[in-house]
Amino acid sequence: MEVEEIYKHQEVKMQAPAFKDKKRGISAKNQGAHDPDYENITLAFRHQDHAKGGHSRPTSQVPAQCRPPSDSTQVPRWLYRAILSLYILLALAFVLCIILSAFIMIKNAEMSKQLLGFKTELWNVSNSMQAFEERQKEVWKSVQGNITTVRSKVEKLEMQLAGIRNVDNKVQKILELLQTKPQSPPQ
Repeated sequence: MEVEEIYKHQEVKMQAPAFKDKKRGISAKNQGAHDPDYENITLAFRHQDHAKGGHSRPTSQVPAQCRPPSDSTQVPRWLYRAILSLYILLALAFVLCIILSAFIMIKNAEMSKQLLGFKTELWNVSNSMQAFEERQKEVWKSVQGNITTVRSKVEKLEMQLAGIRNVDNKVQKILELLQTKPQSPPQ
């Protein structure tokens, strides 16, 4: 079995030469210990080359070391595309929000105009109802005045009728007296 130490980083391409680490003066084992972005992973592999040709690869006693990322690491091209597509989606969402806000503002303005129209119509109806009520009160007062005038005239007519009856009664009495009295010759 062969054991390899692999240093893993999110944006790193693995590089094989270990002599660059020696030039920098940093060992791969020590760099992983001090950097929180690296993980030290130990894996065991079985060589399956025995089944193919019966020859096995020569193994060395020193484990292969991967070069840690340099400052000029290359980011995969798909990552740029993904980030660009996310920015485009964000911009489209922002534009959509602006369009929806404008639409809401336009509808709000239209509804405000309609509400103002309804308010003026309601105000006009209210004013006309008040005017109608005032006219009704005036008409009712005039009707009540006419009723009182008619009552007073009816009472006067009743008094006159009573007076006429009284005169009629007196005329009846006079006629009765004249009929009961013998007729005397005129002299």
